[in-house]
Amino acid sequence: MKKMQKTFFALGTANTVSVFYDEGREIQINNTLNKIKSRILMFDDMFSVFKKDSEISKINSAAGKSLVQICPQTYEIIKKSVEFSKKTNGAFDISAGSLSRLWKNAAKTKKVPDMDEIKRHAGLTNYKDIILKDNKAGLRRAGQELDLGGIAKGYAADEAKRILKEENITNAIINFGGTIIAMGDEKQIGIQNPDAKTGTYIGTVIIQNKAVVTSGLYERFFINNGNLYHHIIDTKTGMPSKSGLISVTVIGNSAFEMDALATSVFIMGLKEGIKLVDAFHAEVVFIDENGDVFLTRGLENNFLKYGDGVNE
Repeated sequence: MKKMQKTFFALGTANTVSVFYDEGREIQINNTLNKIKSRILMFDDMFSVFKKDSEISKINSAAGKSLVQICPQTYEIIKKSVEFSKKTNGAFDISAGSLSRLWKNAAKTKKVPDMDEIKRHAGLTNYKDIILKDNKAGLRRAGQELDLGGIAKGYAADEAKRILKEENITNAIINFGGTIIAMGDEKQIGIQNPDAKTGTYIGTVIIQNKAVVTSGLYERFFINNGNLYHHIIDTKTGMPSKSGLISVTVIGNSAFEMDALATSVFIMGLKEGIKLVDAFHAEVVFIDENGDVFLTRGLENNFLKYGDGVNE
């Protein structure tokens, strides 16, 4: 069994596709990896809030004014996101762009925004204000912004999987900034220890033909007056989530769904999060602020914690 790998930067992160194959398919594998790279770079041009000419930036600029003609893929990702917002009662909401930008700027300056400013931006967040009509999209109120940062990697990973299957490539690992899809043979996936440096795992899961996504407060944060402010924002309060969780890892069939689910469950907390997970037939590893690990039933025999036979 041979391995071919391609890594490229898009959607704000490093993306790696690793393919395991038998001798003699090198040209086909290489062409497929290049096709995936081109497709994801196209998504980056369409979805990025940092590119003025992206379709998302155009929608944001036209907020409260007019609808913007968009490509089928942009229409689809927005439509799917709105549907997910309905299922989570707004815990996941791509219309939180202005609120996300406020906290990203706060992280740069390490200063907590003024409470009135937080309330103003939180008040602009409402997925019900997203308009989709005749291949066009828009926002009802001026100042509203879309941000696909919490979902684009999952959507892109699912597309990479689709392309691989289309080319009859069945054994691979797709890793788009920690949004992972394992195809073919069983793969051992490490789960980050929230209290340790990146690459130190609290344990592993064995998966096959599943997507794995982790949301954790350790990913991006800043300290102000001894308080930690992380990047997972509860849109109802406008503040970093205080659900009692520090990490959530979800495992299921769709990377898009798991990307959105990880964020939603983190915000909703353990008790409410489990109900949502059941609706998506997913499995979850929860880690709370005390460092305790909780597993859904399907992982009880599949999560190997360090100290339980797993080598670090």
